[in-house]
Amino acid sequence: MKITIPLALILLAHPSMAGADDAVVRFSNGDQLTGEVLSITGDRLSIKSQVLDGDAEFDTGNIIDLSMADGGALAPDAGATHRAVLEMTNGDRIEGRLAGLGDEEIKIATPYAGELTIRRVNVQSIDISRVSDSHYRGPNSLEEWQAGKQNGSWQFKAGALHSSSPGAIAREIEFPEECVIGFDASWRGSFRPKIIFFSDDTSTSDPKVGYEMVFQGNSVHVKKSGSNNWLGHSTNAAKLRENEKARIEIKASKKTGKILLYVDGEIADLWQDADFAGTKFGMGLHIVAQDSSPLRISNITVTGWDGYHEEVPERQMGFQGRVFRGGMEMRLGLGGEDPGEEEEDSSEKLPDGRMLLVNGDSIEGEVLKVEGEDITVKTPFTEVTFPIARLKNIALKKADMETVKLYAADVRATFADGSRLVFRFDGVDGDNIIGFSQHFGQARFSRDAFRRIEFNIHNRAMDSMRQGDGW
Repeated sequence: MKITIPLALILLAHPSMAGADDAVVRFSNGDQLTGEVLSITGDRLSIKSQVLDGDAEFDTGNIIDLSMADGGALAPDAGATHRAVLEMTNGDRIEGRLAGLGDEEIKIATPYAGELTIRRVNVQSIDISRVSDSHYRGPNSLEEWQAGKQNGSWQFKAGALHSSSPGAIAREIEFPEECVIGFDASWRGSFRPKIIFFSDDTSTSDPKVGYEMVFQGNSVHVKKSGSNNWLGHSTNAAKLRENEKARIEIKASKKTGKILLYVDGEIADLWQDADFAGTKFGMGLHIVAQDSSPLRISNITVTGWDGYHEEVPERQMGFQGRVFRGGMEMRLGLGGEDPGEEEEDSSEKLPDGRMLLVNGDSIEGEVLKVEGEDITVKTPFTEVTFPIARLKNIALKKADMETVKLYAADVRATFADGSRLVFRFDGVDGDNIIGFSQHFGQARFSRDAFRRIEFNIHNRAMDSMRQGDGW
């Protein structure tokens, strides 16, 4: 049996990716095929699937994307204490360890392509976050989760958990005392899941111990499990009403009883449990679909947290005057309302040339060098050297930004660490994909690192099908 469809799927002819039926190919006519990629030569893909009588061969042109059930574990850079995220002018996102920064070039060490030297004129911004110990990263299969009474309401496909009917799944995780529970969510209609964490019983959706965060559109409720003790209600998560996808992060502390919700990196609200002391928290994490609206959960991570939160939800804080003087920001805790002006969110409007620190202060200056895990900045007063991990962003010198050219052979790749890149597919060499990007030239990408590859990305006729995103 032979079918023809365009694609440059060479990367999947690899033992680590060729497990039984672990690849999902979506076609422009709406069909979807799950199977084991056997080989690819040139522009042809050979795949074996349980739904086919024999091997099928496809050539390129009508394939939307290819997803892998497991993008492969990416070993972090040994000794790295920070993670840099470069946002590019074309929408690309490159994550890794900052290895160098100059007027013309920025160097970033990645786990999938080694050290890349990026052209400054293609970099829109650089954000920094701390590297924390990882306690869970997935999902990796449905088998690692325990189904609730409505068995069958959840499925695992293309590296994500899918639900279209009410039901729960749960698993145990060795939560640290303070942690960040994160996941990517996509949905249709209203966002209405319930997330239970620190529970003592994964066999039920109603454990006696733990916390429950209940989403109802942009309304979020938090309560203690096994009681009627509601910690509060918030309507600050407007993005959950306006969009149909988001990165959700729940920061929770067993030491202080604080629970914070972040949506797409911005804090939505904070809840405080006044009676947390003495509670014997468990290891359960539950995801509960409360209705039949399609819901997809992916890129679940549980990492450590230092307990610090630099932002405060707007509805819970009074006016905080901020005065920028010299090289450092002075914070004035004035309390109350600003009598003369409408309050502005100064954390969203950092002046040009300033870099925000994790404790909420900021520093003005020019980056002189990056060496190891340290950065040296020339401020108006002196030169200072400190760990990169203490920053939240890096101020770049102004430049005439450039956008990239489009190539017919361009693909858009999503990697296991969250990086997203468009590059021209140039070929395969052993365990590596060879591609060219105007950001950094030619590079060799480890095939184990890919989670999704989109094809024919400049074909506008496929845009609506691509935006369907597998639903």
